[in-house]
Amino acid sequence: MDHSQLKDKINTFFKSYEHQFNSSLAGEADLDAIANFYTEEFIAANPNGVKAGENNDQLKKAMDKGYEYYRLIGTKEMKCQNIDIIPLDGQHVVADTDWQATYLKEEKEIVIPFTSNYLIQFREGQPKIFGWVTGDETQVLKENGII
Repeated sequence: MDHSQLKDKINTFFKSYEHQFNSSLAGEADLDAIANFYTEEFIAANPNGVKAGENNDQLKKAMDKGYEYYRLIGTKEMKCQNIDIIPLDGQHVVADTDWQATYLKEEKEIVIPFTSNYLIQFREGQPKIFGWVTGDETQVLKENGII
């Protein structure tokens, strides 16, 4: 797959990911579809540490609670603004994503930009997330008066 094809597949993947995330914010989560974005095991890193997890029913329950929390704090939309890819080999890429999160707090709309790096593995030609690296989300939410 050449760079252009990789970029197209990753863009399509994240458009679907964004759609599922926003459906979940609207209370219409398809947890099976969301879990399908991930490999059977994955890693997550942020300034507070690194965690490993499994793609199972426990993950779906955690995702459901996570979306409930996002709704509770006023999250209205997540929009993927830009994606740069770094091919690592024929099966793996890093997707450097720029997002815009929109919150409603005391009838005021607050927009917060953030970045996430996703580790992607291609399986049968389709991308799957096996890891991600983010900043300190809680700190950013506090700094912007969301929590």
